[in-house]
Amino acid sequence: MPDSIHIRLPDGSSKEVPRGTTVPVPTGRDLIAPLWHTAVLLAVLAVVTILGWVAQRRVQARAATPAPAVRLMPLQIQAIVFEWATLAWVWFGVRRKKVKVAELVAGRWPNAKSVAIDVLLAGGLWGLWIGISRVETWLLGHNHGPDAIPYPANLLEGLLAMVVAVSAGVCEEIVFRGYFQRQFLALTKSAAAAVLLQAAVFGAPHVYQGARLAAMVALYGILFGALALWRRSLRPGILAHAWSDIAARLLRI
Repeated sequence: MPDSIHIRLPDGSSKEVPRGTTVPVPTGRDLIAPLWHTAVLLAVLAVVTILGWVAQRRVQARAATPAPAVRLMPLQIQAIVFEWATLAWVWFGVRRKKVKVAELVAGRWPNAKSVAIDVLLAGGLWGLWIGISRVETWLLGHNHGPDAIPYPANLLEGLLAMVVAVSAGVCEEIVFRGYFQRQFLALTKSAAAAVLLQAAVFGAPHVYQGARLAAMVALYGILFGALALWRRSLRPGILAHAWSDIAARLLRI
């Protein structure tokens, strides 16, 4: 009988250990990336928040002059690049801890039943969000805060809008509900604190558009974070997020 055996770890890798060795199993409360990696990503998001605030102040300072037409395509390309660059940074960080991005998502659908459940959950989450948005508008009136991104004006911009929406659905759910939520859970040992902290980080870059909108985005993050925690999967959140952005930017729902 051999003195060592190969075991398969939860991250998908294998390891040779002496026979009879007890191997600790990582839990959802373990760090999935180094702390310095998280600090860098938080710093980047802080810079994005500051730049957005500065840009908006400049727009307000020129309010008396006619605003130039906004070219949507460059903004869409920038958004796509930023979303996937952020996800690439998360991939780089979790690899330091031998964690796969697929583990944050919960892997592939195991069967058709799981697909149907996640689609139904995504639809329910989107419907809940639309209902909350309608109530918020009914109570507080329409939000006339700054919105520098116009609706697509042609087919190409419409197609790019869909790419932006899908990119946001995939990347932002993995980054915020996958990466940040897991990191905050490991640091605070509290699921509620993890959901709230990732939602705060998610809403902060929208502060330049007003506290009301930033609060609504944070609430959006809380709902999606709670679903990810309960379902132990990002799949329904990714579907709901992508569809929500498509509906908002193309269907104006």
